[in-house]
Amino acid sequence: MKKTFAIALVSVALPAAAQAEGGTDIERSDFYIMGGALRGLSETTWTAQSGFIYRPGDRRWGLGFAYNNDGHLTNNHRDGLAAQGWYVQPLGEHFELQLGTGPYATMNNTTIDGERLNAFRVGLMSSVALKWRFSERGWYLRTQYNNTWVPGSFNSNALLVGVGHDFTDTDDIDSPLRLNAKVSVWGGTSRTTQLGTQNSAAAYQLEAQYLLDSEQWWKPAALSVAFLSEGDTLLAHRTGVPVQLWWSTAPNGFVFSFGAGPYVAYDSAREQELNLMGILSLRAAYRFAETSRHAYEVGFMYTRVASFYNRDQDIFMLGLRLAGRVGER
Repeated sequence: MKKTFAIALVSVALPAAAQAEGGTDIERSDFYIMGGALRGLSETTWTAQSGFIYRPGDRRWGLGFAYNNDGHLTNNHRDGLAAQGWYVQPLGEHFELQLGTGPYATMNNTTIDGERLNAFRVGLMSSVALKWRFSERGWYLRTQYNNTWVPGSFNSNALLVGVGHDFTDTDDIDSPLRLNAKVSVWGGTSRTTQLGTQNSAAAYQLEAQYLLDSEQWWKPAALSVAFLSEGDTLLAHRTGVPVQLWWSTAPNGFVFSFGAGPYVAYDSAREQELNLMGILSLRAAYRFAETSRHAYEVGFMYTRVASFYNRDQDIFMLGLRLAGRVGER
Protein backbone atom coordinates (compact mmCIF):
# COMPACT_ATOMS: atom_id res chain seq x y z
CA MET A 1 0.00 0.00 0.00
CA LYS A 2 2.79 2.43 0.91
CA LYS A 3 4.64 1.56 -2.26
CA THR A 4 1.55 2.15 -4.44
CA PHE A 5 0.84 5.51 -2.76
CA ALA A 6 4.43 6.67 -3.19
CA ILE A 7 4.62 5.78 -6.90
CA ALA A 8 1.29 7.48 -7.53
CA LEU A 9 2.46 10.63 -5.79
CA VAL A 10 5.61 10.85 -7.91
CA SER A 11 3.68 10.26 -11.15
CA VAL A 12 1.32 13.13 -10.39
CA ALA A 13 3.81 15.63 -8.96
CA LEU A 14 5.77 16.70 -12.00
CA PRO A 15 2.89 16.94 -14.52
CA ALA A 16 0.86 18.91 -12.00
CA ALA A 17 3.70 21.34 -11.49
CA ALA A 18 4.27 21.71 -15.19
CA GLN A 19 0.62 22.53 -15.84
CA ALA A 20 0.27 24.98 -12.95
CA GLU A 21 -0.63 28.51 -14.04
CA GLY A 22 -0.53 31.84 -12.33
CA GLY A 23 1.55 32.45 -9.23
CA THR A 24 4.41 34.89 -8.95
CA ASP A 25 8.01 35.07 -10.08
CA ILE A 26 9.16 34.37 -6.53
CA GLU A 27 11.26 31.25 -6.18
CA ARG A 28 11.06 29.51 -2.82
CA SER A 29 13.36 27.00 -1.18
CA ASP A 30 14.11 25.79 2.31
CA PHE A 31 17.12 24.09 3.86
CA TYR A 32 16.91 21.88 6.97
CA ILE A 33 18.97 19.67 9.27
CA MET A 34 17.40 17.06 11.59
CA GLY A 35 18.14 14.15 13.90
CA GLY A 36 16.07 11.48 15.60
CA ALA A 37 15.35 7.78 16.10
CA LEU A 38 15.03 4.98 13.54
CA ARG A 39 13.42 1.54 13.83
CA GLY A 40 14.53 -1.31 11.57
CA LEU A 41 15.36 -5.02 11.82
CA SER A 42 13.56 -5.05 15.22
CA GLU A 43 16.17 -2.62 16.60
CA THR A 44 16.30 1.10 17.34
CA THR A 45 19.19 3.40 16.42
CA TRP A 46 19.82 7.07 15.65
CA THR A 47 19.23 8.78 12.31
CA ALA A 48 20.10 12.14 10.77
CA GLN A 49 19.12 14.01 7.61
CA SER A 50 19.96 17.26 5.85
CA GLY A 51 18.59 18.62 2.60
CA PHE A 52 16.61 21.24 0.73
CA ILE A 53 13.28 21.61 -1.07
CA TYR A 54 12.82 23.92 -4.07
CA ARG A 55 9.39 25.26 -5.04
CA PRO A 56 8.82 27.80 -7.84
CA GLY A 57 6.34 30.62 -7.27
CA ASP A 58 3.21 29.82 -5.32
CA ARG A 59 2.95 26.27 -6.62
CA ARG A 60 2.13 23.56 -4.11
CA TRP A 61 4.60 21.12 -5.71
CA GLY A 62 8.34 21.09 -5.19
CA LEU A 63 11.50 19.03 -5.68
CA GLY A 64 13.83 18.10 -2.83
CA PHE A 65 17.19 16.41 -2.32
CA ALA A 66 18.56 15.10 0.98
CA TYR A 67 21.42 13.16 2.54
CA ASN A 68 20.11 10.54 4.99
CA ASN A 69 22.02 8.44 7.53
CA ASP A 70 20.22 5.35 8.83
CA GLY A 71 22.45 5.00 11.89
CA HIS A 72 24.15 1.85 13.12
CA LEU A 73 21.95 -1.22 13.32
CA THR A 74 23.73 -4.50 14.01
CA ASN A 75 25.83 -5.38 10.94
CA ASN A 76 24.15 -2.59 8.94
CA HIS A 77 25.66 0.90 8.59
CA ARG A 78 23.55 2.45 5.83
CA ASP A 79 23.26 5.94 4.40
CA GLY A 80 22.38 7.51 1.08
CA LEU A 81 20.90 10.33 -0.96
CA ALA A 82 17.21 10.82 -1.77
CA ALA A 83 15.42 12.82 -4.47
CA GLN A 84 11.78 13.47 -3.62
CA GLY A 85 8.76 15.15 -5.13
CA TRP A 86 6.98 17.22 -2.44
CA TYR A 87 3.42 18.49 -1.99
CA VAL A 88 3.04 21.52 0.30
CA GLN A 89 -0.16 22.46 2.14
CA PRO A 90 -0.16 25.69 4.22
CA LEU A 91 -1.96 25.40 7.56
CA GLY A 92 -2.64 28.97 8.57
CA GLU A 93 0.07 31.62 8.81
CA HIS A 94 2.78 29.75 10.72
CA PHE A 95 2.35 26.03 9.92
CA GLU A 96 2.90 23.96 6.79
CA LEU A 97 2.30 20.28 6.00
CA GLN A 98 4.57 18.58 3.45
CA LEU A 99 4.28 15.14 1.79
CA GLY A 100 7.22 13.75 -0.17
CA THR A 101 8.37 10.60 -1.90
CA GLY A 102 11.06 9.51 -4.34
CA PRO A 103 14.08 7.28 -5.07
CA TYR A 104 16.59 6.62 -2.30
CA ALA A 105 20.11 5.53 -3.40
CA THR A 106 21.74 3.72 -0.47
CA MET A 107 25.15 2.30 0.43
CA ASN A 108 25.11 -0.26 3.26
CA ASN A 109 28.32 -1.37 4.97
CA THR A 110 27.55 -4.94 6.04
CA THR A 111 29.06 -8.44 6.30
CA ILE A 112 27.44 -11.21 4.24
CA ASP A 113 28.76 -14.82 4.36
CA GLY A 114 31.93 -13.60 6.06
CA GLU A 115 32.70 -10.97 3.39
CA ARG A 116 32.59 -7.26 4.18
CA LEU A 117 30.53 -5.48 1.53
CA ASN A 118 29.36 -1.97 0.78
CA ALA A 119 26.09 -3.01 -0.83
CA PHE A 120 24.50 -0.48 -3.20
CA ARG A 121 20.70 -0.54 -3.43
CA VAL A 122 17.99 1.80 -4.74
CA GLY A 123 14.69 2.02 -2.90
CA LEU A 124 11.98 4.50 -2.03
CA MET A 125 11.79 7.11 0.73
CA SER A 126 8.38 8.53 1.68
CA SER A 127 8.07 11.39 4.16
CA VAL A 128 5.54 13.50 6.05
CA ALA A 129 6.77 16.77 7.59
CA LEU A 130 5.25 19.55 9.69
CA LYS A 131 6.90 22.99 9.73
CA TRP A 132 6.34 25.70 12.31
CA ARG A 133 7.64 29.14 11.38
CA PHE A 134 8.51 30.80 14.67
CA SER A 135 10.50 33.69 13.17
CA GLU A 136 9.71 36.38 10.62
CA ARG A 137 13.27 36.01 9.35
CA GLY A 138 12.57 32.61 7.80
CA TRP A 139 13.59 30.23 10.60
CA TYR A 140 11.34 27.26 11.39
CA LEU A 141 11.17 24.06 13.43
CA ARG A 142 10.57 20.81 11.54
CA THR A 143 9.20 17.41 12.56
CA GLN A 144 9.37 14.62 9.98
CA TYR A 145 8.46 10.95 9.63
CA ASN A 146 10.40 8.85 7.08
CA ASN A 147 9.57 5.41 5.73
CA THR A 148 12.16 3.62 3.59
CA TRP A 149 11.50 0.62 1.36
CA VAL A 150 14.76 -0.81 -0.04
CA PRO A 151 14.65 -4.19 -1.84
CA GLY A 152 17.61 -6.36 -0.90
CA SER A 153 18.23 -4.33 2.25
CA PHE A 154 16.21 -3.47 5.37
CA ASN A 155 13.15 -1.23 5.56
CA SER A 156 12.83 1.39 8.26
CA ASN A 157 10.63 3.93 10.01
CA ALA A 158 12.11 7.09 11.54
CA LEU A 159 10.99 10.17 13.46
CA LEU A 160 13.17 13.29 13.26
CA VAL A 161 13.11 16.84 14.60
CA GLY A 162 15.25 19.78 13.57
CA VAL A 163 15.54 23.34 12.36
CA GLY A 164 15.43 24.95 8.93
CA HIS A 165 15.35 28.23 7.06
CA ASP A 166 13.12 29.47 4.21
CA PHE A 167 14.69 31.35 1.31
CA THR A 168 12.95 33.40 -1.40
CA ASP A 169 14.28 35.12 -4.49
CA THR A 170 12.70 37.35 -7.12
CA ASP A 171 15.64 37.57 -9.54
CA ASP A 172 14.62 37.82 -13.19
CA ILE A 173 16.08 34.83 -15.00
CA ASP A 174 16.47 37.02 -18.12
CA SER A 175 18.61 39.54 -16.24
CA PRO A 176 21.80 40.54 -18.13
CA LEU A 177 23.64 39.83 -14.87
CA ARG A 178 22.56 36.23 -14.77
CA LEU A 179 25.27 33.85 -13.55
CA ASN A 180 26.38 31.81 -16.55
CA ALA A 181 29.47 29.78 -15.58
CA LYS A 182 31.44 28.95 -12.45
CA VAL A 183 34.95 27.65 -11.84
CA SER A 184 35.88 26.37 -8.40
CA VAL A 185 38.66 24.86 -6.33
CA TRP A 186 37.87 22.44 -3.49
CA GLY A 187 39.99 20.74 -0.85
CA GLY A 188 39.38 18.47 2.14
CA THR A 189 39.54 14.89 3.36
CA SER A 190 38.27 11.52 2.17
CA ARG A 191 37.76 8.13 3.76
CA THR A 192 36.71 4.77 2.33
CA THR A 193 33.43 3.53 3.82
CA GLN A 194 34.72 -0.05 3.80
CA LEU A 195 36.05 -1.16 7.20
CA GLY A 196 39.74 -2.00 7.37
CA THR A 197 43.16 -0.48 7.96
CA GLN A 198 43.19 2.87 6.19
CA ASN A 199 44.18 6.52 6.34
CA SER A 200 42.09 9.67 6.09
CA ALA A 201 43.44 11.06 2.83
CA ALA A 202 43.75 14.57 1.43
CA ALA A 203 41.35 15.21 -1.46
CA TYR A 204 40.98 18.07 -3.92
CA GLN A 205 38.78 18.94 -6.89
CA LEU A 206 38.95 21.44 -9.78
CA GLU A 207 35.57 22.08 -11.41
CA ALA A 208 33.98 24.01 -14.26
CA GLN A 209 30.18 24.37 -14.12
CA TYR A 210 27.91 25.77 -16.82
CA LEU A 211 24.36 27.00 -16.23
CA LEU A 212 21.71 25.27 -18.35
CA ASP A 213 18.89 27.36 -19.82
CA SER A 214 15.55 25.77 -19.01
CA GLU A 215 12.05 27.06 -18.36
CA GLN A 216 11.08 23.84 -16.61
CA TRP A 217 11.91 24.05 -12.91
CA TRP A 218 12.40 20.30 -12.40
CA LYS A 219 15.15 20.05 -15.00
CA PRO A 220 18.86 20.28 -14.09
CA ALA A 221 20.15 23.79 -13.47
CA ALA A 222 23.78 23.17 -14.44
CA LEU A 223 26.31 20.74 -15.91
CA SER A 224 29.81 20.33 -14.50
CA VAL A 225 33.06 18.63 -15.49
CA ALA A 226 35.80 18.25 -12.87
CA PHE A 227 39.13 16.69 -12.03
CA LEU A 228 38.97 14.87 -8.69
CA SER A 229 41.79 13.39 -6.62
CA GLU A 230 40.43 11.31 -3.72
CA GLY A 231 43.84 10.73 -2.15
CA ASP A 232 45.33 7.47 -0.91
CA THR A 233 43.40 5.79 1.95
CA LEU A 234 45.30 2.48 1.40
CA LEU A 235 41.99 0.85 0.46
CA ALA A 236 41.52 3.17 -2.53
CA HIS A 237 43.76 5.62 -4.39
CA ARG A 238 41.72 7.22 -7.16
CA THR A 239 41.95 10.17 -9.51
CA GLY A 240 39.48 10.81 -12.27
CA VAL A 241 36.89 12.92 -14.07
CA PRO A 242 33.32 13.22 -12.75
CA VAL A 243 30.55 14.67 -14.94
CA GLN A 244 27.47 15.81 -13.00
CA LEU A 245 24.04 17.33 -13.55
CA TRP A 246 23.02 19.78 -10.79
CA TRP A 247 19.70 20.83 -9.29
CA SER A 248 19.78 23.98 -7.14
CA THR A 249 17.62 26.11 -4.88
CA ALA A 250 16.52 29.61 -5.84
CA PRO A 251 19.43 32.03 -6.31
CA ASN A 252 20.08 33.77 -3.04
CA GLY A 253 22.96 34.69 -0.77
CA PHE A 254 22.93 30.96 0.07
CA VAL A 255 22.47 28.31 -2.64
CA PHE A 256 22.07 24.57 -1.99
CA SER A 257 22.71 22.09 -4.81
CA PHE A 258 22.52 18.36 -5.51
CA GLY A 259 24.65 16.78 -8.24
CA ALA A 260 24.81 13.29 -9.72
CA GLY A 261 26.48 11.60 -12.66
CA PRO A 262 29.14 9.18 -13.95
CA TYR A 263 32.73 9.17 -12.73
CA VAL A 264 35.66 7.61 -14.62
CA ALA A 265 38.69 7.14 -12.36
CA TYR A 266 42.06 5.42 -12.16
CA ASP A 267 42.52 3.39 -8.93
CA SER A 268 46.13 2.38 -8.38
CA ALA A 269 45.12 0.32 -5.30
CA ARG A 270 43.13 -2.08 -7.49
CA GLU A 271 44.16 -4.65 -10.08
CA GLN A 272 41.52 -3.34 -12.50
CA GLU A 273 42.84 0.20 -12.44
CA LEU A 274 40.35 2.04 -14.72
CA ASN A 275 36.79 2.07 -13.39
CA LEU A 276 33.40 3.58 -14.29
CA MET A 277 31.53 4.58 -11.13
CA GLY A 278 28.81 6.91 -9.91
CA ILE A 279 29.14 10.14 -7.93
CA LEU A 280 26.61 12.05 -5.80
CA SER A 281 27.16 15.44 -4.14
CA LEU A 282 25.32 17.79 -1.79
CA ARG A 283 26.66 21.35 -1.72
CA ALA A 284 26.03 24.62 0.13
CA ALA A 285 27.52 27.89 -1.16
CA TYR A 286 27.46 31.47 0.10
CA ARG A 287 28.00 34.50 -2.15
CA PHE A 288 30.19 36.90 -0.15
CA ALA A 289 31.13 39.44 -2.83
CA GLU A 290 30.18 40.46 -6.36
CA THR A 291 31.00 42.92 -9.12
CA SER A 292 29.24 43.82 -12.36
CA ARG A 293 30.87 40.85 -14.08
CA HIS A 294 31.73 38.33 -11.35
CA ALA A 295 30.51 36.84 -8.08
CA TYR A 296 32.61 35.12 -5.43
CA GLU A 297 31.34 32.21 -3.31
CA VAL A 298 32.62 29.99 -0.54
CA GLY A 299 31.12 26.56 -0.05
CA PHE A 300 31.00 23.18 1.66
CA MET A 301 30.49 19.95 -0.30
CA TYR A 302 29.81 16.37 0.75
CA THR A 303 30.46 13.78 -1.97
CA ARG A 304 29.80 10.04 -2.04
CA VAL A 305 31.58 7.94 -4.65
CA ALA A 306 29.62 4.78 -5.50
CA SER A 307 32.36 2.42 -6.68
CA PHE A 308 30.26 -0.76 -7.19
CA TYR A 309 33.30 -2.78 -6.00
CA ASN A 310 33.11 -2.22 -2.23
CA ARG A 311 35.40 0.81 -2.18
CA ASP A 312 32.89 3.64 -1.81
CA GLN A 313 34.26 6.90 -0.50
CA ASP A 314 33.04 9.81 1.64
CA ILE A 315 34.64 13.16 0.74
CA PHE A 316 34.22 16.41 2.69
CA MET A 317 35.60 19.59 1.11
CA LEU A 318 35.59 23.37 1.41
CA GLY A 319 35.75 25.44 -1.75
CA LEU A 320 36.11 28.82 -3.40
CA ARG A 321 34.05 29.58 -6.52
CA LEU A 322 34.30 32.32 -9.14
CA ALA A 323 31.05 32.90 -11.05
CA GLY A 324 31.06 34.70 -14.39
CA ARG A 325 28.10 36.63 -15.82
CA VAL A 326 26.73 36.88 -19.33
CA GLY A 327 26.33 40.21 -21.05
CA GLU A 328 23.17 41.76 -22.49
CA ARG A 329 21.29 39.25 -24.64
